[in-house]
Amino acid sequence: MAAPTREEIEAQEKKIQQLVEQDERDEAGKLLFELIVFCAQGGDINNANRLRDLFYDVHPMALTEIIKVNEIIEEAMSGAVNDKFAVAWSGLREALNEEEFLALYHALEEREVDAGKVMVKAGSKLDALFFITKGNVNVICHCGEKNHAVKVMEPGTMIGENCFRSSFWTVSLVTLSPVTMSILRLEQLVDLENRFPGFEGRLANYADRFEDIPAMLKEKELHRRRFKRFTVEYKITFQAMRKDGTVDERTFRGELDNICQGGLSFLIRIVNRDNRRMLFGRRLIISVQTEEGGLQFTGTVVAVTIHSFQDHDYAIHIAFDKPVSEEAIAPLLPPEEEEEEEVPTEDGEAG
Repeated sequence: MAAPTREEIEAQEKKIQQLVEQDERDEAGKLLFELIVFCAQGGDINNANRLRDLFYDVHPMALTEIIKVNEIIEEAMSGAVNDKFAVAWSGLREALNEEEFLALYHALEEREVDAGKVMVKAGSKLDALFFITKGNVNVICHCGEKNHAVKVMEPGTMIGENCFRSSFWTVSLVTLSPVTMSILRLEQLVDLENRFPGFEGRLANYADRFEDIPAMLKEKELHRRRFKRFTVEYKITFQAMRKDGTVDERTFRGELDNICQGGLSFLIRIVNRDNRRMLFGRRLIISVQTEEGGLQFTGTVVAVTIHSFQDHDYAIHIAFDKPVSEEAIAPLLPPEEEEEEEVPTEDGEAG
């Protein structure tokens, strides 16, 4: 059975809404029940789930129909997982409960990509998580003046630099062979988190096992950073700049975490998850007060990363408008440790 088209679903939903407005909820519930069954049995699980939630509002007392709808959707979901996907992602299936795994599977967009194609370019803002089910993908990093292949993604691996955090992609993805992959968009991730509280954290924890690019760069003695970074601890305040260049009067507080000539990062608490996306790409003025006086830096938010899920702490990464001099950040740097003078022993050997 083929799933109803988008136009057919919209037409039926319009009829259902009209019946609800006329307080003919029994008839509305009947049409909605049929539409959910058609979607589920046709493999359109996303719309089946969405319409099932609507059924609760339209006819909340139709308990028998609600139970039946849930059974039909669960049966359709459990029997629809592609065998190759199930094998490649058996570990993920163990990390999530069965309902979460099936919901994730049906939220994914499957794509077939030929060999030699660029999936993502470094610098992209694409909000997506890629699941590789078949084939191989090269991960390319730009270090110095050259591009370097640092990792080959195989079936059962995932990557998504801009899904769990707001950031630009720092790598490019290029297919080495024909690839079958699935894509989880940010809006689908948000929907899954709303349906299964804590889902994002569980998926992020699983994805962490594939976050080995920094280690691989170190192993290959490749460096992406132009400047040495220093760990520092200072209280800061910051203000956002509007598009017209004026400054928002509101002042926010944070804690400086590290700094270099090219940028800095600071920690803040963000309880509302939407606010982290609002900060991404904004220009900020950061003020730091030291014993010697105040310092001010201007830059753009290039990444918002999770520092602590439990405490809602995030690291805000800033790229300065242009690199600053060593003298500009010197007041914030810890003093260099002086080497202890070796004391000669009685026999003249240094000890």
